[in-house]
Amino acid sequence: MALKFKSKVPELSGIPWTTRKLRSPKTKIPWLAPKEKRNAESKSAPEHKLALLAEGQLAETQALRFLEQHGLILVARNHRCRCGEIDLIMAQGNTAVVVEVRLRNNSRHGSALESISSHKQARVSRCAKLWWVQQGQRKFTHLRFDVVALENGTEPQWVQNAWQISN
Repeated sequence: MALKFKSKVPELSGIPWTTRKLRSPKTKIPWLAPKEKRNAESKSAPEHKLALLAEGQLAETQALRFLEQHGLILVARNHRCRCGEIDLIMAQGNTAVVVEVRLRNNSRHGSALESISSHKQARVSRCAKLWWVQQGQRKFTHLRFDVVALENGTEPQWVQNAWQISN
């Protein structure tokens, strides 16, 4: 014996969840903006944040040119994954070089090299491991972590093999 459910809409009479009472629309509060408008306004970044992003992209381009002058070849730029972002992935022979680019306009909060915390190293390492498993191990036999530090418009400082990957 099949159960029959009664519905207010005739073509949906066999579906049990249509028997629920329909709610009346919420009353609108005039001084609150609709959610769509609030979300759209909050998504646009302030001008100073956009300027910082542009400055960071310029620093990455400068570091890329510097590394290419030293014989490295670009594999990927701004590689994003679920655990973070890698600024540059370069190739030097059979070695994949994961490059973290750091920029400091002043040394008030420390130098560019000092700004790379163990937390940042761990995040870049996790992202590099994921990239290595997905793509890198087919093309390369070694993985290395480098840092290019840019400070106050001076010549880039390149630290090769800045840290080792830990398990």
